[in-house]
Amino acid sequence: MAALGSEQTAPADDDGMAHRVTRRRSNRETADRPSTKTDAQGLLELACECIRDDCERFVKVPPDVYRRILDADQYLLQAGHHAFARYRTIISVGQMRIEERA
Repeated sequence: MAALGSEQTAPADDDGMAHRVTRRRSNRETADRPSTKTDAQGLLELACECIRDDCERFVKVPPDVYRRILDADQYLLQAGHHAFARYRTIISVGQMRIEERA
């Protein structure tokens, strides 16, 4: 099996990135929609923005926190579901975890 060069990605990686882009677009539209309702605690339910195209998990997050995640070019990942060594946790509350690229 040949190793991938720095400019190449595996087909599965491309599918995962496409999945992430689709989820990010959907989440952004949900967060930006004026008619979007939050729950009783003021949280939005948004899709996990991982690269696993079989992931169907959701995360509840305050709208202003999600906007900060977007501004920082970070991703919304469900706590305990996607642990990667290259991320470090900033905040963890219930099923919500905000992580930073290490």
